[in-house]
Amino acid sequence: MGKSLSTRLMYSFMVIIVIIVVGVTAGISYLVADYFFEIKEQELAEKGHEMGETIEAFIRMDDKNMLYRYIIAVDRLVGARIWLYNDKYELIAASYYDGPEKADETDPLRQYLKYGAPSESELQHSAIKLDQDIKGSNISYRVKIILHDIYAGKSFQSQIYHPYYKEQVILVGVPYRIPTGNTGAILMIEPLSGFEKFLRNVYVYIMIVGIMAILLSLFLVKKLSGLIIKPVLEMKECATAMALGDYSRRLIVKGEDEIADLAKALNSLGKDLSDYIAKMERTEKIRRDFVANVSHELRTPITIIRGYNEAISDGMVTAPEVLQRYRTLINEETVRLERMVRELLDISRLESSDPLTTNNMEELPLAVIIRNVAEKLSVKAVKRRVIFNVHVDESIKILGDGDQMVQLIIILGDNALKYSPENGTVSIGANKLEDGSVLLTVKDQGKGIPEADIPFIWERFYKVEKSHCRSTPGTGLGLAIAKEIIRVHGASAEVISKCGSGTAFEIKFPKDKVV
Repeated sequence: MGKSLSTRLMYSFMVIIVIIVVGVTAGISYLVADYFFEIKEQELAEKGHEMGETIEAFIRMDDKNMLYRYIIAVDRLVGARIWLYNDKYELIAASYYDGPEKADETDPLRQYLKYGAPSESELQHSAIKLDQDIKGSNISYRVKIILHDIYAGKSFQSQIYHPYYKEQVILVGVPYRIPTGNTGAILMIEPLSGFEKFLRNVYVYIMIVGIMAILLSLFLVKKLSGLIIKPVLEMKECATAMALGDYSRRLIVKGEDEIADLAKALNSLGKDLSDYIAKMERTEKIRRDFVANVSHELRTPITIIRGYNEAISDGMVTAPEVLQRYRTLINEETVRLERMVRELLDISRLESSDPLTTNNMEELPLAVIIRNVAEKLSVKAVKRRVIFNVHVDESIKILGDGDQMVQLIIILGDNALKYSPENGTVSIGANKLEDGSVLLTVKDQGKGIPEADIPFIWERFYKVEKSHCRSTPGTGLGLAIAKEIIRVHGASAEVISKCGSGTAFEIKFPKDKVV
């Protein structure tokens, strides 16, 4: 079973804190130890050099008792065991005293104060025992190497594990002069038990701080996960609702971070899906209306043709004038049916075609086309007493398909003529704009189109509701064809209309389609 995001965050924080605590502990330990060793080694080395002259004096006076007292005093002062060697690798004195009461009190100074100075035999016994212990250990060879370097006049500083003390120690060796003119060696060894205790205290302190940090991190993770997980859960619920078909769900966007960007993206997706579904529903409604309208529009002329044809075939009509009228009506309905089928085929052909390219375009004199169309429509215009007003720049030429351009202007002009009142004016114009494009305008003085209906007038069989504005009978396919002609020519269309103020169709051809 997968872990939740909050659990993974908690584990991540804990791992990070443990790594930080371990890293800080190691770093502090190294820095503190390095600093302590450096200071202690320097301190012991300075003290060893100071001891050199005094030891030389005691050796010159051959006063071993005073020498031993002095070594014990220095041991007490600096806290380091002191071993004194002559120039022949022989131990001649040490601050360590192996007296009979050593088992109870091991401090050399306390031994000295309580029992007095050791006798010559005791001192000799202690020196011999220490010498045997050192030379019998596994570092005896190394001690000889150290003494050899000190005899050569060098100082020695190091940290080693001493088997005699069974712990890590600081070892410092310095040379001193003996009366014979040769060089002796002073070895000062300080166990690190005190420093290790200090380090243990540091580790305990850091461990306590680390535990507190982990507990604090758990609290912070809970709060942080609440800030992060809650919006994510809301997004999950929103996405689930969208998957179930509820596209109205919206998220409250807070902040400007990645979570907010994701919420904005989901809101945008919901809006796009909602718009798409609305469009699909509208398209489906248009499709159903299209099927119903096509069925109706095709059925009407077919029914009329069939009815009149049956009447003629059954011999119900014998009068020549009635027979001729029936044949005329059959012919008109046939032409109407043919026109409707042709328009449906035009729409299907245009919808399946790609935009025109330079290979299938020609230069079209727009002024000539507009005047020819106006002349064709003038017969209808005269019957309805409508005036065609043409204003065209004679120099305008555009690239396109000539037949389609004629069809476009006929559709727009015929539409304007149908919706214009008697004694009205239809204006057709074309002019070149400052940016090099060409604007074709067809304007009437009809009832106009309600603003809510303008986006849908390009759809097949769409008709303006009679409650808004009186519609004129027709198939409703003309503007659908015009829309596809505009598309394949790379042009754009805008409709400016208001009920009672007429309608203007503005078709803009881009400058790359202008010669």
